[in-house]
Amino acid sequence: MEFVHPAFLWFLSLLIVPIIIHLFHFRRHKTLYFPSLKFIKFIQQEQKSTQKLKHLLILLTRLLALIFIIICFAQPYIGTSKSSKAGKTVLAIYIDNSFSMTARGTEGELLSEAKELTRRILKEVEPETHILISTNKLDGIEQRLVTKVEALDYLEKIETTPIRKNIQEVLNWQKEFLDRENDQNVNFSVRQYVFISDFQKNQFKTENLISDEKAYYYPIQISPQEISNLLIDSVWFSSPIHKKSEANELFVQVKNMSDVDVINAELQMQVGFQKRTLFLDIPAQKTTTANFQITNSTSGLEEGKVSINDKQLFWDDDFYFTYDVAASSGVLVLNGEDANPSVNRVYSIEKFYDVKSISDLSFTREALKGTDLIILNGLNEISSGLASELIEFKNQGGSLFIFPGSKINGPDYNNLLSELDLPNISGTAKAGTKIDRIEFKDPFFKNVFEKESFNLNLPNVSNCYGIPNYRQSTIFPLITMRNGSPLLLRSNENVYLFTSSLHPSFGNFTENALFPTTLLRAGEFAKRNLPLYAIIGKENKLTLFEELPEETPLKLVNQAFEFIPVITKNGLSVNISISGPEAIEKLKSGNYTIKTDVLVNGIALNYDREESKMEYVSKQDVEIKLKERGVKNINFNSVENGQSVTMVDLEKPHEYWRLFLILALLMVLTEMALSRFWK
Repeated sequence: MEFVHPAFLWFLSLLIVPIIIHLFHFRRHKTLYFPSLKFIKFIQQEQKSTQKLKHLLILLTRLLALIFIIICFAQPYIGTSKSSKAGKTVLAIYIDNSFSMTARGTEGELLSEAKELTRRILKEVEPETHILISTNKLDGIEQRLVTKVEALDYLEKIETTPIRKNIQEVLNWQKEFLDRENDQNVNFSVRQYVFISDFQKNQFKTENLISDEKAYYYPIQISPQEISNLLIDSVWFSSPIHKKSEANELFVQVKNMSDVDVINAELQMQVGFQKRTLFLDIPAQKTTTANFQITNSTSGLEEGKVSINDKQLFWDDDFYFTYDVAASSGVLVLNGEDANPSVNRVYSIEKFYDVKSISDLSFTREALKGTDLIILNGLNEISSGLASELIEFKNQGGSLFIFPGSKINGPDYNNLLSELDLPNISGTAKAGTKIDRIEFKDPFFKNVFEKESFNLNLPNVSNCYGIPNYRQSTIFPLITMRNGSPLLLRSNENVYLFTSSLHPSFGNFTENALFPTTLLRAGEFAKRNLPLYAIIGKENKLTLFEELPEETPLKLVNQAFEFIPVITKNGLSVNISISGPEAIEKLKSGNYTIKTDVLVNGIALNYDREESKMEYVSKQDVEIKLKERGVKNINFNSVENGQSVTMVDLEKPHEYWRLFLILALLMVLTEMALSRFWK
């Protein structure tokens, strides 16, 4: 037997006091008046042995009563049967505070139920128990042992967070910390792990869970009242180009994660001062796409938001997006030996384009500032220095349009094309070079023609370069000739290759309306912008093509706060990261402006929708997966009708203070009975 407060046992030494008092009290002489001495003798002989026994019993009951009271205050207990040695008990509690815990339960949000259930568990914990309480943050503040009072105080501060942790990350983190504490500071005889969560399938991973056969595990699953959720999954525009006074179509994808059809779900859209509302019918477990027409009356940064009216989970009901209505696009024309002046004339008639036209021999890196599209106009040779600059420009999000010369240097071109993920070109061909087909459905030509017609007056191409083995997954033919070879093709990264030359000996392509249409469309697609939105915590390609001052930090600013992200500079561009732990913890979904001392750009941030999937593991799955990792002592509990009706019995030492309190009261009553009724 062990004691919580063994120091109280020193009070047992004070039992000598009642013994002394008792002995002296019963040795006092009394004067009795009797008419005859023979009566005194008779009384003494008859009652001597009986009185002695009574006095001893009274003394014994008083001593036992005091002993039991002292032991009661010392709080005796016997350790659990599986405790290998004497030591302290530690209770490790994990509360899942991810977004999925904001679902509604029987008695409020799941997180509120989890916190209230934890309070009830803590109230039953012995004062000397060491407590480790943690959430998805798993930071230095949570990496410490606390008392019951401190744990209850920390419980009040727990709020939802976009940080997601799977169960093995949490348990391994707790175990490693407790192992260090056990080796360095406190000897733990009993370890108890209580983890309270809704146990989503995508978060319950145990493949790398540290094996543990001695500790006690108490998984507690808190279930939502309804398994249903409406969420906005993504948004996109029909055209990536946003121009002043030109209509563009916004598409919104909405998912119904419940098993019940949703009727008349309200979807709201706002861009600047433009507001629209739609009502959607979404079948169970299906996706619906809605669309809005948006026309921007001014150029510049536009911030948008779409919202769905949901009754269960709310954190994924809003989706933010930001885009730039461009005022201009920079075009750099590098003129070679066979340059065609029609290229410059096409862009000069459009005020939207800021055109610079120089010889390829006078090219320097400074010419790339403010450039979105580079056009190689009739170059026959491409130097290695120019090729490396073009490749870097493409890697930083720029667009290239290649019009070869009439007498190209094949190795120079093919080295560049290989680096640009384009097929190589070979000798010229004249057979079957009449234009046969335009890919009307490709985004490049979408909405360019009033209707899809195969009887267009297409230009003639008398000569072209061969493209062997061009059929690749990253290559998209835009204009195809009768011999099956592409006349114009593009790669995934907006690099265009015209397989003929603009030299008059190769045809009259420049005299047809398709020529300026193609160039202007390439210029529109070349405008380099940040993506419509980014997901917090994921590696997003957020690249600014701006020269930023060295002394001024870059900040993401919205109405509530500002955040300084991690940036890396790469030549003339700056990459912004929002994937680190600090970004996940601090950034909220919303529209942000990107600033130094001045406004640079804007970006919309949204939460990852991974937790929107309301799929949960069962009790059997939890127990099987834990047992597979060597966990033997499992006591699963499920909270379905509210935490107040859920009983969680933790394995505790066998306590006996209540028994000793009852024994002490029994001894007091016995002493009173002896004194009153034994005459």
